[in-house]
Amino acid sequence: MKTSLQLAVHSSRIWKNLSYKFAFCFFIVLNGPSLTVKAQDIHFTQFFTTPLILNPAQTGYYDGNYRIGFNFKAQWPWAAPNSTYNYHTESPYIDFSFGERKIKTGWMGIGLHFLNDEAGDGRLTSRRFGLSYAYHQSFDKKHRYVLSAGASLNYVVRSVDYDKFYFNNQWIEDNGFDPSVNSNEPFTHQSFSFFDVSAGLHFGARVSEKVKLGGGFSLLHINRPKNSFYGGNVRLGFRYQANVSADYQISNSFSLSLQAYYGYEKKSSEIMFGSLAGYSFQSRKNVVGDHMLYLGAYYRLKDALAPVLGYQYKSTRILLNYDITLSKLMPTGRANGGPELSIVHIGKWNKEFNGKKVYCPRM
Repeated sequence: MKTSLQLAVHSSRIWKNLSYKFAFCFFIVLNGPSLTVKAQDIHFTQFFTTPLILNPAQTGYYDGNYRIGFNFKAQWPWAAPNSTYNYHTESPYIDFSFGERKIKTGWMGIGLHFLNDEAGDGRLTSRRFGLSYAYHQSFDKKHRYVLSAGASLNYVVRSVDYDKFYFNNQWIEDNGFDPSVNSNEPFTHQSFSFFDVSAGLHFGARVSEKVKLGGGFSLLHINRPKNSFYGGNVRLGFRYQANVSADYQISNSFSLSLQAYYGYEKKSSEIMFGSLAGYSFQSRKNVVGDHMLYLGAYYRLKDALAPVLGYQYKSTRILLNYDITLSKLMPTGRANGGPELSIVHIGKWNKEFNGKKVYCPRM
């Protein structure tokens, strides 16, 4: 989710290209989320494919021994000339599920994730290294009802390149901006780091052989770490996240998944919902095929519509969507919000694995 600083970064180049008669100090918003912003944190349209970021309680919550995933998102491809991916986010992750043979009615999960986000001409960068753990307790032998609790510890490094900005004090009449002139900005450092703590709960219920329901709540920035390039006591706000899902295995050939998400931080909120339909071809009677096509759409309230297309082979799924901007930025960006890609693979150590720990209609 892009902050006012990130928009300011690309705006500085636009101002320069349009006219040297206008100079504005965009860097005043370098405190990021601490100032007036509509959205403070990074987000993915495919929020349901980033379980460790969405809710640490989902670590190890799947039918298998390990899960490997990767997400890539690009935003505002039109924001700056000659820079298709001026705003981009990448996040690989891996988590393991273990302990089901000893615990009998539960199991544990542990995972690692990395997130890299770069925005604007000034390369405002945020890199996060996360470690998460979760415990899953089932209330019956068949694991129809499972309550999960998890927590994560993240190490975050933020940096920016001051030399890429233009400031009001660097404006020379009739000549334009001169980067060699002292900006007189009170910079203290070009990078800083902090630890960030998150926790969450999740509950899953298999109400029938074809229907599964799920819901979770997570709290990010529990320790409210300092977050400013200028120093001082500027801190991140608590971020509250909630998500719900419903999966319906209509038949061996058709499945339907519904998801919704809500996030809130510092009086700013995000609401997103949508559905994903799956069709399994080459299916036989009472057997789900190895190949599956997905088609769906997700809508971010007052912001964007994202059609989704995907393919799955056995336990490996690829989903691709493109955000179509519907907000006030639609005329400027000609509806181009940017593409997003997710890849998820769930594996088992050997064929003797005795699932199911979690009932999964397909993935």
